[in-house]
Order: sequence, then C-alpha cells, then structure tokens
Amino acid sequence: MIAKARRSAGRSRRREPLDIKLTLAFRFGDEPEDHVTVMNDRSIPLVGTVFESRDRILRGFSRLLFKAAAQKPKVVSELVPLFKLLGGRGRRKKKAK
Repeated sequence: MIAKARRSAGRSRRREPLDIKLTLAFRFGDEPEDHVTVMNDRSIPLVGTVFESRDRILRGFSRLLFKAAAQKPKVVSELVPLFKLLGGRGRRKKKAK
C-alpha cells in the first residue's frame, strides 16, 4: 500500500515538465573499446514524479542495456546462455503424435 499526501480541493497544482539532460553510457570492460554510449546529452521531459513513471523508466533502461550489449560480441556470448534458459519459460511445447 502506498500512502499519498492529501491536497486541498481548492489548491490544485499544474504539473510542468522538468527538462532532464541525460547521458547514458555502459562499460562492459576496462578497455576503451568496451564502452558504449547510448545517449549523449539528450533532453528528456519528465512530467510528474519518477515514482509514477518507474515501470516505464525501468523498461526503457532495460531495453537500452540489451541494445548496447548486443553491439559487443564479447557481451553477446555471455548473454546467449541466459536467453536460452529464459526462452522456454511460459511456452507450452506441442505434443508429438
């Protein structure tokens, strides 16, 4: 359960977007060629709080992490066994007749 502060009915606050400059870089190793910069000083508007958008933010961050990892062959070789383990979950195998 999440507790929220109550606001008086007469005082409503208009939410204005907060402009965030974001640089997102991943380091998959110590060498310079192991670094991948996904975003460089990109402007992202945030309306509301981070807590209201946490699921969307986490999905986007995860997507960018896997996208950056796929650019490095060394990292892909580490991720392939993980995908093989996760690939069969939730699917039903067809029965052979």
